[in-house]
This record gives sequence, structure tokens and C-alpha cells, in this order.
Amino acid sequence: MKVLFITRKYPPRIGGMELFSYELYRHLSLDKEIVVSSQGRPIEIIWLAPWLLFRSLVKAPKFDVIYLADGVLAPVGWILKKLTGRPVVTTVHGLELTFKFPGYQNLIKRCLAKLDYVICVSDNSLELARQSGIKSSRSVKITNGISINLSRKKVTRQDLSDYLGQDTKEAFVMLTIGRQVKRKGIEWFIREVCPHLDFPWVYCLAGQGPEREAINQAISETSAQGSIIQLGKISETDKDLFLDASDCFIMPNIRMPNDVEGFGLVALEAATHGLAVIASRLEGITDAIKHDQNGSLVDQGDAQGFIHNIDKLYHNKDYRTRLGNQAREYTSKEYNWTMIAEKYTEVFKSIVNN
Repeated sequence: MKVLFITRKYPPRIGGMELFSYELYRHLSLDKEIVVSSQGRPIEIIWLAPWLLFRSLVKAPKFDVIYLADGVLAPVGWILKKLTGRPVVTTVHGLELTFKFPGYQNLIKRCLAKLDYVICVSDNSLELARQSGIKSSRSVKITNGISINLSRKKVTRQDLSDYLGQDTKEAFVMLTIGRQVKRKGIEWFIREVCPHLDFPWVYCLAGQGPEREAINQAISETSAQGSIIQLGKISETDKDLFLDASDCFIMPNIRMPNDVEGFGLVALEAATHGLAVIASRLEGITDAIKHDQNGSLVDQGDAQGFIHNIDKLYHNKDYRTRLGNQAREYTSKEYNWTMIAEKYTEVFKSIVNN
């Protein structure tokens, strides 16, 4: 069976969906070819679609099934299906079904409904898809996966101190990685949680985004000023350094209208590094982090819940180590990309055979 893999998010761009496309394509043990144009916001599909459509249309007749790496590409998939007769499968991550722009929602939902099958990365995205009119007989949940780099060089806390230019030996180091948008809850965490931690700590923020100024304002207005470090965009090597040498990964998402967390892949990355994870019990995060298995879930907006869990990790190093080791083992077993890719293969085969 031959699969034409179409994506608008792929390395060298950095992000959760870029990593998703890369790992899924890499692990699919099928005859395959990829069509790529790395772009950002969903609205960019307006000028991206003709280019992707032309390239894909030339190749599509040679393939048994067409796969779209996210639902924003549904209009391209629908036209390809009409013109080639090939079955089309896509993955919905969540934001495709909530992003607000005049006419966008109606177009995407109509086109998704005409595709052969929709794969959703979480229960939250599956529910959004079915609310949008996708039949249960043509949709299924398959979570994202994670790969573990066993060959990477292990780092120490001293390496982290050298990177930051300050001594972190006695501090509890918290880490958040991700695009700095409102739903990530970073500003909320700085204002509502950080001032109430009564032990030495450092909070490192990796990423960029439109909330950066609001986050910097929150830092300047709290008593924790100086303990919070804005790293900006970091390399994959530096990301590994922070995931290896930190004490805790924080994902303090808050609920925002028309903006959802589709899955929470970076939390899985943290878990595979043996890092204790504390995350909001919200949207697709609950399909990535299972409470007391590979992290701890706290109700969104529950500042006391975050404070309690962080305090517990700080004061009990053995518990922190045990939780990190358990998270690594559970995540490696349950979110293995080889297993996830096989589930995709089963969907492709069933579509072609039917």
C-alpha cells in the first residue's frame, strides 16, 4: 500500500505539530512520499492551498490513500478526493475546529465531513469533531506518540547553572516550554502560584509568542522578580539540557474561548526525560498525562493545587525521583511511536480495503 503524506508543519520549524508530522512519517512502515510546505497559522492555508494542491495532484494517482497531517488541510483533501477518487484520511488536533475567522469554520467543517476518515489525537478533539458533524463510524482517537533519544549526552545541574550564568544547586528548578499564548497559563501561574512558593526556586520559560510582554509585566510586578528567566527560543540540544537538569515540568493551562490544547506533546517529552510533570486537568492534556502514572493533574485555575504539588516535590526528593522514573517508564510503554504508527497503518488499510 502506498500513502501520500501531506503536511504544512514539518521541521526545520519547531513545534508540537511539526514533531508529530516528522515522527509519524518516519515510523510509518509503508511505501510513502511526503509533500511539505511548512507554514504557521491556520489562515495561511488561503495562499498555501493552491501550491499544495498542485504538487499533490500530480503525485496522487500513484498512491492508494492520501493522508493530511492536520484538519486545516481538509479543503485540499476534499478537492483531491473529488479529482482523483483516492480515499483521504486526516488527523484533527483540536484548534482546527475552534479557530475563529470569517468563513473558516464553515469551510473546514464542511470539508472534513466529506473526507473518508478523521483521526483525533485526544478525547477532547474527538468530541469537537463529532460536535462538528463527523460521524462516529468515520472517526477514532489515536493519541500522539513520543520517541526517546537514548544516545543523547546526559547533563548535570552544573551544566544548567553554567548555561544560565547563576548557581542553581540549591534551587528547585521549574520549567515550561511552549508558545507563549494566553491558554498556556504562564502569566496566571507567575501571578497566582510563584509568589507563594516559600523555598529557593527558579522558573525557566522557553518559547516565544504574543503573551511575552504580558508575562514580562507579570514578572516585574511579583515578589518573585529575578527567579523567573525568559529563555526565548531554544535549540533542541538546549531543550534536552533543561529537560534533563530541571526538577519539575509545569503546564499550567487555563481555559480560553476558541483556543484549545489539542494534546500536550511537550509534557510527554518531559516525562520521557524522567521529569516530574504537573499539568492542568484540561482538554487534550488529559490524554497525554495520566494522573499518578506519568504526572500529576491539577484542576485548571487551582493555584493551591499547584502550590501543594510543587511543595511536595521540593520537600521529598525520593518521591520526586520515583515519580520521574515511573513517568519515563509509563510514557515509553504507552506512547511508543512504533505502536502509534501501526494504528495509523491499520486505519489506512481498512479504508483502502473498504
